[in-house]
Amino acid sequence: MSAFRVAKTVALLALAASRSPVVRSAIKAAPNLLSEERKNAAFEVTKRAARKAGELTARVVPPNRYF
Repeated sequence: MSAFRVAKTVALLALAASRSPVVRSAIKAAPNLLSEERKNAAFEVTKRAARKAGELTARVVPPNRYF
């Protein structure tokens, strides 16, 4: 299969799953199922990943002297 067909299939499956009432109710209920400790841990991990991504980008992309 070509990469385009794989991407198309994945997109169609995601669209079909997102319209399922079971998936929609699970997504709506997900924030209520997490404890406060888990929410804080997820927040910290997200913050750390964003920081690392910014550091990596700063190393790869040269600084622009005009902005």
